[in-house]
Amino acid sequence: MKWNPYANIKASPDTTIEYVSENELLIDGKSYEFDPESVEFPAVEENTNGLFLGAFRNEQGELHLEVRRFYTRSRLLWDTGAYHEIGR
Repeated sequence: MKWNPYANIKASPDTTIEYVSENELLIDGKSYEFDPESVEFPAVEENTNGLFLGAFRNEQGELHLEVRRFYTRSRLLWDTGAYHEIGR
């Protein structure tokens, strides 16, 4: 998603996503932790002002997140628009 400087959102122009643990990510330096016992997170979009569009755990307990990423510079080569695995 291309950065819009006029959008009324709480996000940085070049979103950074860092793996902390299987239940936590740092996005733009802010920690987002997910309860290891929960399977669904129905209010995640509302609770994160649209930063996370969705979150759930699969049958193996792996956390799946859909994150809205903004950028101003040219898109990074790895950022093809496809889903990516972020982990250790």
